Amino acid sequence: MGDLTDDIERCLADCACDGPTAERARCSCEEGRVRETKRVLLDERRRLLEELHASQRGIDAIDHLLARVASEM
Repeated sequence: MGDLTDDIERCLADCACDGPTAERARCSCEEGRVRETKRVLLDERRRLLEELHASQRGIDAIDHLLARVASEM
């Protein structure tokens, strides 16, 4: 699983995944523990989606304020 382990490490580094989580994914992949590897990746995906949704709410709020400012000027 060498290439897959490298890809997982690279992907999680690109996602700004914390060190212990990335290490857990790497170890479980190297040891062939597919369920654990998938669990770590799915948890990280969930974290990223939560960040994305929070950012989207901020963007929506700013867009709303921009529209209000534009209509009052």
